[in-house]
Amino acid sequence: MFEEFWAASRFSPLHQRRLGERLRDFRPQPTVIDPLELPSPPVPLPRPQDRLQKLFRARRSIREFTAKPLTDKQLGTVLGALLDNSCPSAGGLQSLRCYAFVGGRAVRYDFHRHALQDIGPAPDNLAEILGTPSAPPLTIVLVLADAELFEKYGERAGRFGLVEAGAAAQTICLRLAEQRLGGHLLGGVADNEMLRALGLPAGLRVATAIACGHAVT
Repeated sequence: MFEEFWAASRFSPLHQRRLGERLRDFRPQPTVIDPLELPSPPVPLPRPQDRLQKLFRARRSIREFTAKPLTDKQLGTVLGALLDNSCPSAGGLQSLRCYAFVGGRAVRYDFHRHALQDIGPAPDNLAEILGTPSAPPLTIVLVLADAELFEKYGERAGRFGLVEAGAAAQTICLRLAEQRLGGHLLGGVADNEMLRALGLPAGLRVATAIACGHAVT
């Protein structure tokens, strides 16, 4: 059951600390040949060199930011990556919602109006909720309101929602790269604490969050 998977993978500050300990103890295996590689000789393909490919190369996970805030134009450009149904959505149900922490405030991003709605002050312990050393200049939070998705597709809806969130996250990250901004996906957000910080009911799902800002050079 997808609900069991979701409950088992839900994070809290305690889970964050345990994951930190696990990561400290982890030792990756030495690189070996991919066991799924075929014995037939590989046939090289022409390498793309267009503008889009350069943007793919420019996208990197940046984890250190300056204190410089994003301008309104930059913020609108980054969030605008989600405009115009730019990401696939199963059944066109648009289960994804977007929230952000910026300028000390929690806000909701309205896809259709390309506008922000104020929720309230960002929590003092935002960094702890995110599992980061400090709160980034901009944090984008992708939330799934997927009740209708499950009503239509049953258990398969769990995969569809994560596909939608993943596509949206990659689109945002490419826009960050295009704007010469840094960012990285956060995999250890405390779920319930995040929903409370955004004033959202416990039945919604925090799919992922993206820390954003001007990269330290």
